[in-house]
Amino acid sequence: MTARVRLFALTAALVLSGCEGSGAHVVGPKGASAFTRYVAIGTSISMGVQSGGVTASTQAQAWPALLAHAVGADFQIPFLRAPGCTPPLIAPLLLGTDLAGASATSADTSCAGMLGTYTPPLNNVALSGATAFAALNLTPRLVTAPQSGFSAGDRGRYAAVLGTTQSQVTAMLIEQPTFVSVELGANEVLGAVTTGLLLPATSYTQSAPWTVMPAALFAPVYASIVDSVALSKANALLVTVPKVAHVVSLRAGSELYADRANLAAAGIVVAGDCNNSANLVFTAWLVPALAANALASGTPQTLSCTDVSGAVDYVLTPADVAALDGIVDQMNAQIAGLAKQHGWALLDVNAVFGTIAAARAPYAVTTQLACLNPYGQYVSLDGVHPNAAGQQLLANAAAEAVNAAYGYTIPTVPVAAQTAAQLCP
Repeated sequence: MTARVRLFALTAALVLSGCEGSGAHVVGPKGASAFTRYVAIGTSISMGVQSGGVTASTQAQAWPALLAHAVGADFQIPFLRAPGCTPPLIAPLLLGTDLAGASATSADTSCAGMLGTYTPPLNNVALSGATAFAALNLTPRLVTAPQSGFSAGDRGRYAAVLGTTQSQVTAMLIEQPTFVSVELGANEVLGAVTTGLLLPATSYTQSAPWTVMPAALFAPVYASIVDSVALSKANALLVTVPKVAHVVSLRAGSELYADRANLAAAGIVVAGDCNNSANLVFTAWLVPALAANALASGTPQTLSCTDVSGAVDYVLTPADVAALDGIVDQMNAQIAGLAKQHGWALLDVNAVFGTIAAARAPYAVTTQLACLNPYGQYVSLDGVHPNAAGQQLLANAAAEAVNAAYGYTIPTVPVAAQTAAQLCP
C-alpha cells in the first residue's frame, strides 16, 4: 500500500460538460490546470500540525491539501503513522496526556514513522519547526547526522518528507511545479512567544540558542527562496507571518487575576502581580503544567505575571509584543513586496487569525482544562495551531487570494459557526 493520496474535488468543485456518450468530460474550476503539480513549502501550519503533533489525519486537513482538493489536484502527502510524529495532545487538557499516552509535560518527541511506502518528495514538503534557513538548506542527512542535536520527531519527519540530500526548496525544484505556496517566518519568532524569553540571533547558524530572528537576517534567506520559486516558472502564493498578538492562548495577567478563584480550585494561586497587569502569559503550556504539578504534588502552584529578564517565564510585556510584531511587520512587508514584484498571489493570514483572536471569549480556566475545544472553534489544543476548521478558513482565504491574483474560480467551503454547547459539551 502506498501513502500517496490523490485528492479530487467533487460535486461543487467539478463541472460535468456535455452529455454522456457524446464527448462528455469533467473539468475543474478555472485555474485548475495551474495546480497540475502543486508544491507546498512551509512550517507546521502548512504541514498540518494540530495540538502539538502531526498524524495522517491532520496532514489531510492542512490548508494546502484543502486548497488542492478544491481544484481537483493530484496532491500527494507524505503521511505519518499514528500516534504521530510527534503525538498530538488529547482533550480535555486536564487529562495531561498525548495520543501516545505520554505525559503532556514530558516533551514527547517520539515518531511512529511513515504510513506506507513512497519515494519523497511528494507535493507537501512543509515541515514542523522549519525556519526560512531550514527550508532553504536543511536536509535529512544533516538532521540525522551524529551530534546534530535534532529530536527523534525531527529526524522522522525530515526522512518522511524529503529525500536524503533534499531541502524543501530543492525538493520543490525537483518536482518541476506549476504552482508553489510559500509559508515561512513564523518560527523566526515563535520561540519567544512560547517561552517568554527574547534571545535575538546574530546568525541562523550560531551555536548559541536563540528565540528571535531579526528581520534583517530573515530577508536575504527568504529572497533566495523566492528566487528559486521564480526560477521554476511556476505561479505562486506567498503567505504572511502571523502576528504575536493574534496567538489566542496569550492572555493578559489581568484576565487570569479575574479568574483567580477558579484557578485556585485547579491548584493554581494567581499572584497579586497579575492584578491590572497588561503582560501577556502563554497559558497554553503554563496553566496545564501548573495544574498537573499541583495535582501530582498536592501543593498549590503559583502563577506570576512578572516578566523575569533572561528567564523562561512564559510572560511577554507589551514592549516585548510590540518588538516581536515589529519584526513580523518587517517580514510581511518584504513578503508582500515580493509577491507584488512577481505578480503572485498573497495570503494575509493575519486577516484570518486576527478575526479568530478578536472573537475569543474571556479567559476561564474551566474552559481551558475541561472543554474539548478550549481555545474556541478554530484553534487546536496547543493554543497556537489551527484545527481542521481553522485550516479550512486558511484554505478559503488562500483560494480567494489566488482567485484575485490570477482570475481563477476556486471554490471555498463555508464553515458553520458552532455553539458554546458544541465547543464544550
